[in-house]
Amino acid sequence: MSLADESLLATDATFQSRVRAAMLETALAVAFESPTTANHQNRLGYAVVCMNNPDGQKLFLAGTVATDASVISDATVVGTVVLILSNLAAQAALVTDAHIRTAVNGSWSVLF
Repeated sequence: MSLADESLLATDATFQSRVRAAMLETALAVAFESPTTANHQNRLGYAVVCMNNPDGQKLFLAGTVATDASVISDATVVGTVVLILSNLAAQAALVTDAHIRTAVNGSWSVLF
């Protein structure tokens, strides 16, 4: 697993679309969370940014999600496969939805 693998994974269009879906799920959940949740106003502010510009934010967030240890581990089969253009789509498809969601949720409060 390398920075090159993470960088290339972030460019895959299907991976970006999956990140976008997880981002919008999280944005909606944040919009409906209790106002007493820690950092709610900041979290809500970022949720609004994401809902107003999902395609722009997915590009930013895809780079962040691709650096998550579980995500890049899925894509590289625990570091045994180097990502290259010819295998990128197949390897990106190995990343589980659960790991994408966890990466998005885990980074949400630090992205605003």
